[in-house]
Amino acid sequence: MSMAQSNPSAKPLAGLRVLDLTHAAAGPFAAMFLADMGAEVLKIEKPKGGDGARTMGVPMPHHGPKDSDYFVSLNRNKKGLIVDLTLPEGVALAKELVKHCDVVLENFRPDVMSRLGLGFDVLKALRPKLVYASISAFGASGPWSKRPANDIIMQSVSGLMGITGEVGGGPVRIGAPISDFSSGLFMLSGVLAALLARDRHPEGQHVQVAMLEASLNMMSNYIPSVVDLGSKVAKLGRGHAQIVPYQAFLCADNEYLMIGAFTREFWQNLCRALDKEEWITDSRFASNPARLAHRAELVGELERIFATRNRDEWAELINAADVPNSPVFELHDAVHSEQVKHMHALMSVGEGEKAVTMVRNPIRVKAWGDFPARPAPTMGADTYQVLKGLLGKGDAEIDALVNAKIVAMHYGGSE
Repeated sequence: MSMAQSNPSAKPLAGLRVLDLTHAAAGPFAAMFLADMGAEVLKIEKPKGGDGARTMGVPMPHHGPKDSDYFVSLNRNKKGLIVDLTLPEGVALAKELVKHCDVVLENFRPDVMSRLGLGFDVLKALRPKLVYASISAFGASGPWSKRPANDIIMQSVSGLMGITGEVGGGPVRIGAPISDFSSGLFMLSGVLAALLARDRHPEGQHVQVAMLEASLNMMSNYIPSVVDLGSKVAKLGRGHAQIVPYQAFLCADNEYLMIGAFTREFWQNLCRALDKEEWITDSRFASNPARLAHRAELVGELERIFATRNRDEWAELINAADVPNSPVFELHDAVHSEQVKHMHALMSVGEGEKAVTMVRNPIRVKAWGDFPARPAPTMGADTYQVLKGLLGKGDAEIDALVNAKIVAMHYGGSE
């Protein structure tokens, strides 16, 4: 199929079909955004347990038996199939589906897809111009390529955890699965670029993203001085290794206010708001390099100043001075902020008692309208419809596949 072009209001990927063989977080995150943008995403899960993310996190029993918040948040707008890819007949069925797909997305360890008979070299022969997308932990080759890994391993080995934590303390995992999600977003970019260029590559394209490289890209601002100058990045708790002041300060009411004075103008505006205009010309604080050199002295002064008033009082003064600042919210407060409500950043997906609150796709383009919002599929929910409607299989053939346990539909649970 080709992307729809006749309807200018159609979703940008309408007419495309994706075979989603991913699990956990990074791959499903990428595939979900393809689905949001109009692609038909066919998610294949294994018969027993399905995607492991179904049991990661907090159960959402009103959505589906034993389905977790983790799973439902990463798999909206997809169609769900259960196919046993450990069986030759299941692999054959996947190949039938590939003939109708524009993209295949997987995040197994290297060589797993080839061992199954579903590697790039095999599938590109079945579907001209196929975009084959692989997310791996450490890439397709090298001394670590076969190791198992996940987000926390990536945060650890990339240096992300090494710079996160209090001064003198141990490493701290970043609360969000940043390695997973950054890998998914890099893969999304790669797939979209490959789709744009596919007419120039009739032989097909293999898009690869290694989570280690994606995680290192999250450290891009530190790499030049670390590699070229031999610098080290210290853990600074609420602070920043390259900018001062760029951290949270405790106020008189025991609440934190985050200050982000990252330009000369913002720094000078902050000095005026704090009634410290002399700092503007003080050689210790006049430039960011000088403030870095005198970090302890400056931060100590700022901590004493901010401790004299309540957070909201400081916020009013500093907002008036046009300096980036914000309260430090916990998530249960952040989702109810007036700006989040104004943006309609959260949405309800599903109907009635089965509705689930999710974050909206942040990409807004007026011509496309709102992105659709179909709940994450329960296990096997669309197996019958896809086999019959897309592959043209009759009921007797589908029954035979079910009886042979090659496919399944409408599982009652995730175990």
